[in-house]
Amino acid sequence: MSPIRISILLAAVAAGLTVTATHAAQRRGAPTAPEAFTSAVQAKTSSAASATRLDIQIDRYTLESDRKTMTDALTFGGYSAFVQALRKAPAVGHVAIGGQKFPLKWAREQPTEKGRAISLVTDSPVYFIGGGQVDAKPREGFQLAVVQLTVDESGLGTGSMAAAAKVKLDPQGSVVIEDYAEEPIKLTYVHRVIS
Repeated sequence: MSPIRISILLAAVAAGLTVTATHAAQRRGAPTAPEAFTSAVQAKTSSAASATRLDIQIDRYTLESDRKTMTDALTFGGYSAFVQALRKAPAVGHVAIGGQKFPLKWAREQPTEKGRAISLVTDSPVYFIGGGQVDAKPREGFQLAVVQLTVDESGLGTGSMAAAAKVKLDPQGSVVIEDYAEEPIKLTYVHRVIS
């Protein structure tokens, strides 16, 4: 077979695989950005509890080049470098709670056995749970918020939110979230909004 025929054959096979993969994703209803989620929110301290709603709009997921810039900043420059890189990154959506919107600067999804794990980061804190108490700890350094969702293929799931947080790497290189609150906010009924 001539090199030209082999090239044409390989191009046809590649095109067929792309079309097949696209149709398979559409059959499964694989969601891609833009997409939106909403969730019931339950927050509590040792002396109080509250409930509200969180709305999430993901316009697009973070580009690999932006992700690398931010993770390199955390790895080689620590938390303050990560915050600076995060603030320079383009907004990829927002979270809205209590009538306020906070831009998302990080939105990543990872496949799981039953769906997806989605991590979202804002470049400012959303709320200091327990921050109004007389003996509240200092707010310094809690410069972002982290939302983590686990959803199935239909977009239903649960999650948590550190509404004011810091992040760092542990000795094994895993990201550790330090939450201002006594315990993470529970996102109890996460569901993807169908428009």
